[in-house]
Amino acid sequence: MRRMKLLLLRTARALGGFALARRLTRQGVRILCYHGTWRAMDGFAGDSMFIGKQTFRRRLETIRRLGYPVIRLSDAVRALRGEAALPDGSIVITIDDGWYGTYADMLPALREHGMPATLYCDSGTVQSRQAVPHVMARWLRAANGRGPLPEAAERAFAAATDIPAPLASRFAALDRFAAAAGIDPAPYKAARAFDYMLPEELRAAAEAGLDVQLHTHNHTLSDLSASSVKAEVAANRAALAEMLPASAAPLEHFCYPSGVCSAEAGETLASAGVISATTTAQGIARKGMNPYLLPRLLDGEQVSDIEFEAELSGFADFVRGLKAGAR
Repeated sequence: MRRMKLLLLRTARALGGFALARRLTRQGVRILCYHGTWRAMDGFAGDSMFIGKQTFRRRLETIRRLGYPVIRLSDAVRALRGEAALPDGSIVITIDDGWYGTYADMLPALREHGMPATLYCDSGTVQSRQAVPHVMARWLRAANGRGPLPEAAERAFAAATDIPAPLASRFAALDRFAAAAGIDPAPYKAARAFDYMLPEELRAAAEAGLDVQLHTHNHTLSDLSASSVKAEVAANRAALAEMLPASAAPLEHFCYPSGVCSAEAGETLASAGVISATTTAQGIARKGMNPYLLPRLLDGEQVSDIEFEAELSGFADFVRGLKAGAR
């Protein structure tokens, strides 16, 4: 099925379908969504959480080769609100969370290509100066391609991925899981594969031109009530303001953690001085859309080069629309 899809995309590109879609969607904004880079030595199937360092560089090269203008998020939001002109086929690069790979791998690539980007950063993990145990446990399990695990390993895995539990107990469970499953976590720790940036690295990234914006303090909205949204935004804003240089851009753009969102939450964000919010809904952002429910194009290692080109051109967006209309 996938081979057929890729063949159809190549055929559509050869017949001019991508070029036509690009013209028809030229006033839409392609807001690309990334997270971190995969820093471990072993391979992985990939999803929208991590992308290979070389794959990310290839994406930037593709954008440049095809002539898509990369603009700042703040400029795109102004244009979508009708307050400024929008270059045809504009792209905005956004990165979620605050992974060390963003600092070590993505930022140098972006600077080499002269492309701006926005980092939506959940500040609590940065301040903790520790790895993310539940993500590490899940990826150690997936990346090592293991089948059924011993009962002790399964129990330890469940404890390591129990997000409400204290960090100390989750890290202890992570060590038990690795031992019971026969996995050596040392190379992953040395590579900082599951680390966020340190506060001083986040500051250096901002000083180097990375636009740091809001993503909640605890990477969660326990609910979408006004009190929860306001509390997370306030804590996030205060923590980031403490870590970022005085020259940093105003903290007025937001990304919903895990894509959990609502129109009502957008109203709350507006009252908290936020002027835009992005989701994980797949699509091209257009004028007239709710600025607090902006779609993005999720990219990752599992997305082939031809699929990436289809997303940039808008051809994939047309296909999604046809499928939705057929339901």
